[in-house]
Amino acid sequence: MTQTGMDVRGKAAVVTGAASGIGRGIVSRLAAAGARVVVADVQPDRAEAVAHAIMDAGGEAIGVGCDVRDIGQVEALADRAWDAFGRVDILCNNAGVAILGPSLDVAPHDLRWSFEVNVFGMWNGSQVFLRRFVDQGGPAWICNTGSHHSIAGPYKGLAVYIMTKHAVLGMTDSLRTEFGDQVGFSILCPGSVRTDLWDSGRNRPDEFGGSFEGDTRRRDASASAGLDPMFVGDLVVKGINAGDFYIFTHPQDEELIEGRYREQIETLKRQWPDGPTEVHRLTPKLL
Repeated sequence: MTQTGMDVRGKAAVVTGAASGIGRGIVSRLAAAGARVVVADVQPDRAEAVAHAIMDAGGEAIGVGCDVRDIGQVEALADRAWDAFGRVDILCNNAGVAILGPSLDVAPHDLRWSFEVNVFGMWNGSQVFLRRFVDQGGPAWICNTGSHHSIAGPYKGLAVYIMTKHAVLGMTDSLRTEFGDQVGFSILCPGSVRTDLWDSGRNRPDEFGGSFEGDTRRRDASASAGLDPMFVGDLVVKGINAGDFYIFTHPQDEELIEGRYREQIETLKRQWPDGPTEVHRLTPKLL
């Protein structure tokens, strides 16, 4: 599906999880490109600090506290954004968390927490803002932060995170299929970036066991070898301008894409070497 890109200049944008890491990179580069921005984060003081930094640099911004797991807070975020700017044109669903460790050791509450933030939170944002975009009319864009783990899952100890990021790809692609004639969609698929993702346990709510120390090894590796979040923010701006559905940060991901594609095609051809049979031809065409 081909999409027409959207110039972000003069547009109003909301970015969740925007107080640090990739979210801060996205909201800062949108502002630098001429967008008016809402910095949304579960830590409102940090959101305000980022908004003030953007204003000090000559941009237009407000900071808003928002826990994306709570659809009421997401509705309130949308209200604040529309009240501040009169309309909203871009939503970047970026808030996310990561749980690490052997799959058999993952606690049920961590599974629920991960899905509530990474999947339900993104669904809340997409549903609330998409409904308003459709009613508002005119160009609009939703960019959901997935991962290169949305494409494949080649690493051990990340099962829950990979599950949620596969869901983000499925969600975004499904919304594009249903609403792509009215709203543009992108999925950001970052590889290693200098972020606080591996320390996301600092914000785990009490209902899920409270805060915990993150994975210092991965955090240090990300800090030393990861991409600058501002560089990733620039890629998002370019991707929206160009109308890209996939926004990749690392060209090495070609190996992940080709590996999964090749296995699927080879398996299909082995199982059905002669192609569709009469049974398949009688099957109703997929919508």
